[in-house]
Amino acid sequence: MTFLCRQAFAKIFNSTPDDLDMHMIYDVSHNIAKVEQHMLDGKLKTLMMHRKGATRAFPPNHPLIPVDYQLTGQPVLIGGTMGTCSYVLTGTEKGMERTFGTTCHGAGRAYSRQNQGET
Repeated sequence: MTFLCRQAFAKIFNSTPDDLDMHMIYDVSHNIAKVEQHMLDGKLKTLMMHRKGATRAFPPNHPLIPVDYQLTGQPVLIGGTMGTCSYVLTGTEKGMERTFGTTCHGAGRAYSRQNQGET
């Protein structure tokens, strides 16, 4: 989608995405599975982590986060609704211990997908 959006802007403004300074700022992965190493029962284990409706939030200095975020931890964007706040958080060591570095990535739904048209 990002590629198509950049191409649409380039076409409308008769330019290139680079000339328009359209660069990715931050990409949040969610609903994915990745092989990761985590402490489980006091031992380092290789696990397949599936995060459904969630994303990674690794702490500062974790080897799997980009260099730009090594000092602060992995950013997490939690979007609110028109009536609630949005938040920018970062991963912590406590989060790694309790959740394998997992957090939500949005405000959630007021209604299920199945029932949202029934209001």
